[in-house]
Amino acid sequence: MGKCKKRVFRIKIRNEKILGIILVAIGITIIAVMVLPYSVWIVFFGVALIIAGYRLFLCK
Repeated sequence: MGKCKKRVFRIKIRNEKILGIILVAIGITIIAVMVLPYSVWIVFFGVALIIAGYRLFLCK
């Protein structure tokens, strides 16, 4: 029974960490939307697409 309790505790910690990371990301995004101009978002999106395409290319 001790193992079951430890597993449940670990799962809760992981979920809380993931939830915390999601909330921090949403907060940073909201602040960035208010502060950064539209052209900077286009550049960020373009760089993200280039990085994603490069990683997909290397996975072959």
